Amino acid sequence: MPFRISGLTACPDCDLLQRNPPDSGHDIVCARCGATLYRVVPHALEMTLALMLAAAAMYLLAMLHPIMTLNLLGRETEATLLGLAVAFHDGGMPIVGVVVFITLVLMPGLEIAAMLYQLVPPRFGIVPPGLALVARLRRSAKPWGMIEVFVLAALVSIGRLEQMADLELHTAFWALGLMMFLIALSDTIFDEHTYWSVLMPESTHP
Repeated sequence: MPFRISGLTACPDCDLLQRNPPDSGHDIVCARCGATLYRVVPHALEMTLALMLAAAAMYLLAMLHPIMTLNLLGRETEATLLGLAVAFHDGGMPIVGVVVFITLVLMPGLEIAAMLYQLVPPRFGIVPPGLALVARLRRSAKPWGMIEVFVLAALVSIGRLEQMADLELHTAFWALGLMMFLIALSDTIFDEHTYWSVLMPESTHP
């Protein structure tokens, strides 16, 4: 992440402090080492907001609906994300249950909520309080969200589970997969340089 102050950017690779060129719709690279400083994507903030609103809808679907149903010898078991955390806790593995809750429920929800806090009020001309703190909180929460790991593990396990019992995937599973895709896409579009330049063009960027 390059360090930025108004009109200047420090390269994250070689630390060269250089003036920001006029936005040209292309990636901005370091004049000395060629590292990418930031991307200039037309309508990036509007597209990121749309993607995050869709991700928030998928998150709610994933929380409110079951992930899958497993039918073994006439006994049917339905699993939800919160149910998984509770099942690990009640099964004598409280630490695993807490980790599941943090990585699959709390942190992804916190990341989406923080991103919407950054993007929605400015659309109405409002600079919300504590914006820089929320931006830092989002960056800290992001590495702890492990939806990708869960989806990959579930895909690997589906083959074995189907050999033992009847398995049916439900709304929450597909919502998680779509949410993972939407967040990844928003990460490629959103750039904090553009965000802070539009929001506070004359001030120091946090």
